[in-house]
Amino acid sequence: MKILTYNINKSTQEKIEKVLAFDADLLILPEVACPSKVTLPEDYRMEWMGDFPNKGLGVIWKPKLKVEVPSWFNPALQYFLPLLVGRQLIIAAWPTTTKHNSPMKYPEIAMKAFQEYAPYIKQFPTIITGDMNCYKGQSGESKMFSIQTICDFLKEMNVVSVYHEMTGETLGNESCATYFHQFKETQPFFIDYTFSSIPLKSYQLGEWDKELSDHVPQFIEI
Repeated sequence: MKILTYNINKSTQEKIEKVLAFDADLLILPEVACPSKVTLPEDYRMEWMGDFPNKGLGVIWKPKLKVEVPSWFNPALQYFLPLLVGRQLIIAAWPTTTKHNSPMKYPEIAMKAFQEYAPYIKQFPTIITGDMNCYKGQSGESKMFSIQTICDFLKEMNVVSVYHEMTGETLGNESCATYFHQFKETQPFFIDYTFSSIPLKSYQLGEWDKELSDHVPQFIEI
């Protein structure tokens, strides 16, 4: 199974066509429009959650995959969408400030979601992937809530950051970026992550396409 994770910035049908051309079996797309505003190939399926029709968290997959939203999914945990693909758990992640959680910062939003879903992360082989909106040293992090505490919490369940395991680099000392603030090369950040307890066939960060997004894609193959 090939997975593409890509925050596509402003959602357009042209961008949808471009990401579909990567021919992934399952696509996790922060900032994508709702299903009624997206045209997909025949028999493709899509799950989506969001407060605004033009900007939410979407997951698209090919008809050959058996994908289901589990009964324990909590829609109040925006934007974290758990999906069971066979016996594997894939959590699409995009911690985002909404009217429901506006006092909380991104690391706290993410940690609360992972704490709730921890029993299922322990139960199933798991991949968590998306735009985490978190980086080392960001405003709003604390001793309880930071990308470091998130990584430590997940690691206790044998779910590790694939990039950091592969490269040996430490949090905050990444040699590349996944996001360029305001599309500026002078403002790079590492905020897109894949955490996994599943041995992967391959993982890589894609090239930055300034015409498509301020993020780079993540390519995952199981």
